[in-house]
Amino acid sequence: MECRIAKGNYENLKCDALISLQYQDSPTLNGPLGKIVKGAFNSGHFKGFNGELFQIYPLENARAGRLILVGLGKKAKSSPENIRKAAGLAIRTVRKLKNIAFLPVDDPADTIAALIDGAILGDYRFDQLKSEKNESLIKTISYFIGNAIISQAYIDAFRIMNEGTLIARDLANMPANLLNPENLASEAVDLGKAYKIPVKVLDEAQIKRLKMGALLGVAQGSANRPKMVIWDYKGGASGQAPIVLVGKGVTFDSGGISIKPAEGMEAMKGDMGGAAAVISIISVLGALRPNINVIGITPLVENMPSGSSYRPGDVLTASNGRTIEIISTDAEGRLILADALVYAKRYNSKYVIDIATLTGACVVALGQNICAGVMGKDQGLIDALIEAGQQSGERLWQLPLWDDYQELIKTTMADMKNTGGRWGGAITAACLLANFAEGFTWAHLDIAGTDHEETGNHPYRYKGATGFGVRVLSRFLLNEAGVLPG
Repeated sequence: MECRIAKGNYENLKCDALISLQYQDSPTLNGPLGKIVKGAFNSGHFKGFNGELFQIYPLENARAGRLILVGLGKKAKSSPENIRKAAGLAIRTVRKLKNIAFLPVDDPADTIAALIDGAILGDYRFDQLKSEKNESLIKTISYFIGNAIISQAYIDAFRIMNEGTLIARDLANMPANLLNPENLASEAVDLGKAYKIPVKVLDEAQIKRLKMGALLGVAQGSANRPKMVIWDYKGGASGQAPIVLVGKGVTFDSGGISIKPAEGMEAMKGDMGGAAAVISIISVLGALRPNINVIGITPLVENMPSGSSYRPGDVLTASNGRTIEIISTDAEGRLILADALVYAKRYNSKYVIDIATLTGACVVALGQNICAGVMGKDQGLIDALIEAGQQSGERLWQLPLWDDYQELIKTTMADMKNTGGRWGGAITAACLLANFAEGFTWAHLDIAGTDHEETGNHPYRYKGATGFGVRVLSRFLLNEAGVLPG
């Protein structure tokens, strides 16, 4: 999909549809189209309520095929999220048109990113496995910018971040019989080749030589053997400390011996959402080429019950020599991340950030599809991630990581246990990771409540994987590189 800047009079643009987002209490549009909008309000056919949609066609005195009005509700209550939703709602109605254009909302410099987010994400469908496709015909989206100073490169940056999100959605939506650790590693290799970013894959023998006993313990019950993907983007100066991204990649999580309930288990194909985000960021960095060094690490396993599975009561030894008593085999993500974090230490990084669909407890704490949890000990890093979340629309909320919580994962059998019980589960999971993140500045993102949409009623998310993590981490990296303004 091509995104373009549009200037001049709206009436002169030849396209299939013009889309105008309108506030309930302050309708605005100049020229002949403004009279049409005012008429729609005055007649009562359109009132500008949040989520309301009204189409007007044919149009007189304009070259567009139709005008679509989308309500934003009251202006005082509006936000970039409202604009994303409205843009996504509009796109759903025009997927069979080829060329469309969005008219400005407020100051385009402040709102155009949200329009691009909603439009590109709202157009997404996952129908690769269907015999009949519901393909979008949209080829071009133009964005009127009025008198704002916005470059095409600026528009392209947001398009690229959203297209990276779509790659992550595709990966996380793919069923586990078609996307096991080996297949996901191959996808990463192919993406690296496409964007000229080196990608290497560690096989089981190499993982064993690294003594990654926690990762291997999770993987030992599956016929699909573990992999670990490492990609290395060198856009910054030689010797510049890299930022390391670590993504949890459990391509299917049955819970192992501590098996999950059958209802809803099909969604566990998406337990590699963190890895999907980290792998998909290859496309963002490869397309934008910011002046920054970034490493991506994704441990890939399948957690299955079998005669060779690890068991509750087992003790695993991670690659730093720390021992972990297994209380639940369904607390597996923190185990594979533990070894990946130890591996990350070799890079002498500026920051290490892990992202994982880690705990149901985070969903209990923060709700479904509102925000993800962020934890760590360096407040500067936490604040920078939260700011990137506000800018990208992938919001983060800080949970505490006080040392008091470490008491909950103490055990007499090993250095620690892999779950601290029911209370504070998102925090105690992060506490375990903190034991493997020593010696570098680290933050943890728990995206369990934001990685997929259950109802399919959200205008720009889609029922299935949301691709959460690509935009917030990409924006964080671009902020670090100084590519985009705040």
